[in-house]
Formats: sequence, C-alpha cells, structure tokens
Amino acid sequence: MSLGKRFLSLSAVPLLPFFRLSTAQVSLAPLLLSVGVILVLVLMWVRENRRTRQLLTRKSAVGKQIAEFWQDLATSPPELVETGIQKGLERIVNVVDAERICWYEFDESSNELLRLFTAARAEDAPLSPAIVTPSQMPFIAATLAATERVVLRGLEDLPAGAVTDRRLLQHLGVKSLLLLPSNYGGKKKGVLGLTSYSEKGAWTGDFIYQLGCVANIIGAMLERQLTHEANLESEERFRYLFEQASIGIALETVDGRILHVNPAFCSMIGYSEAELLNLSCGRISHPDDEQMEGVLFDELRHGARSSYRIEKRFVRKDGSVMWGQVSVSMLKQNHGPVPLVIGMVSDVTAQKTVEESLHRRDQELQRLAGQLITAQEAERSRISRELHDDIGHRVALLACELEQFRRNAASPSAKNNTLQELQKHIDQLGTDIHNLSHELHSSSLQHCGLGVALRDLCENYSDKHGITVDLVLHGLNSTLSNDISLCLFRVAQEALANALKHSHTPKILVEATQDSETVRMSVKDFGTGFDPAIQSAGIGLTSMRERLRILDGVLRVSSEPNLGAEIIAELPLPVKPAVMAAHCGSAVS
Repeated sequence: MSLGKRFLSLSAVPLLPFFRLSTAQVSLAPLLLSVGVILVLVLMWVRENRRTRQLLTRKSAVGKQIAEFWQDLATSPPELVETGIQKGLERIVNVVDAERICWYEFDESSNELLRLFTAARAEDAPLSPAIVTPSQMPFIAATLAATERVVLRGLEDLPAGAVTDRRLLQHLGVKSLLLLPSNYGGKKKGVLGLTSYSEKGAWTGDFIYQLGCVANIIGAMLERQLTHEANLESEERFRYLFEQASIGIALETVDGRILHVNPAFCSMIGYSEAELLNLSCGRISHPDDEQMEGVLFDELRHGARSSYRIEKRFVRKDGSVMWGQVSVSMLKQNHGPVPLVIGMVSDVTAQKTVEESLHRRDQELQRLAGQLITAQEAERSRISRELHDDIGHRVALLACELEQFRRNAASPSAKNNTLQELQKHIDQLGTDIHNLSHELHSSSLQHCGLGVALRDLCENYSDKHGITVDLVLHGLNSTLSNDISLCLFRVAQEALANALKHSHTPKILVEATQDSETVRMSVKDFGTGFDPAIQSAGIGLTSMRERLRILDGVLRVSSEPNLGAEIIAELPLPVKPAVMAAHCGSAVS
C-alpha cells in the first residue's frame, strides 16, 4: 500500500472518540492530528526503507552465492559436481527466506520426484520427503509436468480443488513453497524446491528469477556429469573390446603412422606394442600388396569412400607371411584435429592355406583325370597288342600246325614228337594268358587273400624279370576287407612296376604288417632313387595316393638319389562290432 493511501485511511479514523474535548483542546486537535500523522508516515517510511534495504541486501547476497556457486561448479572436475552442488545449496539456504532447499529429479518412468540433494538452515528443520508421487500432489505434479513454476507464498494460494496437495503440505508443516523446474534442455529434468516452515515467504519476482538460475545451473552441471560418465563408459567399453577382441585392431593416422594396437594384433604380427608404435603400416605389409591397398587408402583419405575390405599379406617379425582379412574405415568422430583410421585384421592364413591346397588338388585331379584317360588308352593298346601280336599269332600258328599234323602221314614216333611240341606251346600260351589275366585281376586275391596274392605277385616278378623280390609278412590276416586288400595289392603292383622301370635295382623287399588298428605295407628297392620334391610326369605316385585317400589311408615316400626308395602305405582298420561292444561293456562296468 502506498503512503498516500495509508494517510487517507488514517485521517478517516476518529482518534479520540471517547473523550469530550474542551474548547482549548479542540483548537489543538488539528495540530496534534497533523503531528501524529507525520510521525506515522515517518515510521512507515523508515520501515519501508529498512525492508527495501533488506531486500537489496538479500538479493545481493543471493546473487553473490549464485556467482560463487556457478564459478565453483564450472571449475570442478565432473566427478566432484555432486559435492559442489551440495556445498552450494548449503551456502544458498543461509541467505534465503526458507528453512530448507532441495533438488528433486524427475523419474521418467513413474513421473515421481526423487530427492537427490537437500540442505537446511538449522539442524532441526523438518526433512523434506525423499519421494513424492503424483498421487500425493496431483495439482503440483501436473504444474511441474507442464514445466511451470509453483509459487505458494501461503497455502491459500492453492486453488480450491487442490485438496490433496493442501492436505499433504499441512501434514508436513509447510507454510510456503517454491518449486522451480529446470529449463535446461538435457536428458534429465529436475526441480529446485524452497520450503518455509515458520512463516509465509515474501518472495519477489527478482528472487524467483535468481533461484531459477540456480535450477538451470544445477541441471546443466548434472547433464555435464552424465555426459562425462557416458563418455567414460563408452571409452571403457571400447577399451575393453579393444584389449579383449580376438581380432587384431590398430588405430593409425591418415599417413599410416600407428598410434594404438591391441594384444591380438601384436600376437598376430609377432611385434610388441612398443615396436609397432615405431613402425608404419607399410613396414609390416607385403610389398606385392602395398600398391593395391595404396589406391584404396588414398580414396579413403580423400573422402571418396568411407571404408574398404581386402585380403592382404603381412610380414611377421620372424619374416614369415600372414594372410589377413582387413577392414579399414575412417573414424566418424575424433577428439582431436588429426583424423584417425581404424583397421581390423583377422588371421586367415590357415584358410588361405586350405584354399591353396584345394586349388592344387583340383589342378592335380584335373591332371590326373587326363593322365588316367591316357593310361587307360595305353593299357588297352598294350592288351590289344598282347592279344593280337603275341597270343593271337601263337594261336593261329598252333591252328596251322594242327592242320599240318592232321594231313601229315608221318611215322608214329614223329607224330608223338609233334604232339609234345604242340602241348608245350599250348601250356606256355595258357601261362601267358594267366599272367595277363592276373595283371588285370588277381583271382588269388579274391579267393585266398592279400598274403597269397602278394606272394604270387612277387614270385611272378622274380621269375619273369630275373630280379630278387623278397616278401615278409607279419600278422597279416586273410580276412581283410576286399577294399583294403585290393588297394594294397594295386599299390604293390604299381610300386614294383616303378622300381623295375626306374630304379635299376637288383633286389626289392616287400613287407606287410598288421596290428589291431592298422595294416602297413612297404616296398623298398636298392636302386638309383629319386627326389620326391620333383614332380614326375607319370601318374604312379598320384594313383597310389588317391587309392589310399579314398580309404582314409596315407602314402609316404622316402628316397634320395643313388640311395634307393621306399614306398610306405598305411590304412586304418575298421572297428569291429564285437570290439565296440567290449569297450561299451567295460565302460558300463
């Protein structure tokens, strides 16, 4: 109320309504009245002036605390922000008309207010609720949800419908309440609360504005802390993945200088981290792949592509070569002025070795297929020549001699001699046909087993070619499967034929051994030998190796020039059902 209005109201009040005044007294009344009015006005002015000075002093004190509060938080490290907020609120509460100041945070899932910080002017000040649900203060909760201030200088400022809100505040002993939501646009929303329990708050607009600044400062600092924690968590997660990843990871500059490498990359290349940091990527890359990758890296550096993926070779510290599947990309966000490149490497050396082995095998099989066709045609030609030039001519000659014998009227003794000669020719012809048939398919192998077939084969070579072929058998079982027997018989045939053709050996030793798990056969000659590393144009070794591979067997060749050669074939024996049952019974018992 202004001083003029207060004067009018005072002049209209009868000052001495119960006294009867004398004439002298009546004449002095206006003077006394004027003096009284002046005194009242002076007193009111003094009181108003004192109140104004108090407001200015409080505003200055609050402003000073806010400035110090902001300065302290701005220079505090993120991990000390919460401590700074608590200390700042403890200082601010001593210069405001309230017993307690609090900072509440919105729970986005439930819209509840959760108290994070609180400070009181006196230790006996009532404690504000730790959690405030929307159902406890529906009017105030709706107002704050709309990011509007709640200014209650007295509970009568609540609307008539806010019965629930009024009941709670009365229960808490609240006289005045000021709630200021933070306008800072961060992820977390908070509310600064000021509570008076002893008297109504005389909060001016300037004061509310000052406290609103405090709310925004706290909101900004907490958001800064959340951002810092998120960055730390992200960096920690990246560092963990960087250190624990099974693939190699390297950070480098756009000029190829290595900045960081993980343990997996060090293990792949064979260098320590300290050694790699002193090297460039070009020093550990294979020279033949450097030009190909250089084109892609230039495109990445100049923004023509965001990433690339290639297979390239690295040179390890020990000089060996490692094949790597490499993915390279430019980092989208860097924390410095120099752009960084991240490269991830998977060791695919084993895979490349298998691929190359399969490629060589494909080429070998293609070569073998052509040689097999040629060999088949050559074998057919040889059999055809044998039948036509040898056996055919001899049969025709026998037919002519029989015809001549039929027409000849010689003496009985001459006929007897002729018959003996014809019988000799027929016996020799039968032997040659038998040998030719044995080369194509051994009947002794089919009916008598591998041991008998090998003995016949060795004897045939000794008789026919005039060399010594010794056979040694150790535990060879006649019940070997047909597949295993035929495979080893053909290997023996091929090995003997190769030794006879190439080694010029006077002696050959064939040895076959069988145990409970494998059967092993070796063919050793004592001739000129050869270098196994030099691939032969023939198909002998290749055909033997393929026969054994089909039955999961292996072929080993041991030879040196002028020191003879040894061919070793080894096949696993299938597990018999009875043996399996015995093992199962033993395990059960």
